[in-house]
Amino acid sequence: MRTFIAAACVLPLVLAGQSTIFKHGAESTVRAAYQADQPGTEAKNGGVIADPSLRARFFSRSLLRAIDFDARADGETSAPILGDPFGDHAPHLVDLGIFPVSESGGSAKVLAEFARGDGARERLTYDMVFERGEWRIDDIAYVMLDGEGHTLRKDLRAE
Repeated sequence: MRTFIAAACVLPLVLAGQSTIFKHGAESTVRAAYQADQPGTEAKNGGVIADPSLRARFFSRSLLRAIDFDARADGETSAPILGDPFGDHAPHLVDLGIFPVSESGGSAKVLAEFARGDGARERLTYDMVFERGEWRIDDIAYVMLDGEGHTLRKDLRAE
């Protein structure tokens, strides 16, 4: 009987904790990644991609393995500096908007749209996975100004 009472008391706390986890949507992770990458955008450092602790915070395990594999294939001892994957090398990123596109179970898509300093608009779609209790970036799809697209994972394999 005590076990039943204890379980009945703990269950609401567990469910409340899980709803709190999912309350912070995938778009909040993308927003936090852009904030953490701001010094990289301003050319003050290499941004998230150059910082191993930030990469581990924002990227999925699978994407981290792909980055590390790519670095080893290039003969590097640490992850490569790919430039700014959050702005697709856009000069003077301004007017950033981050919008949820879809969410289903442990995966989600988030759209980041921004204007560049030269007036052109860019759109990046983030494939997200829920892993280790947080939303993490698993891939980034870019649509170029000429309409051609590519992804971060595809770029890693191509180099």
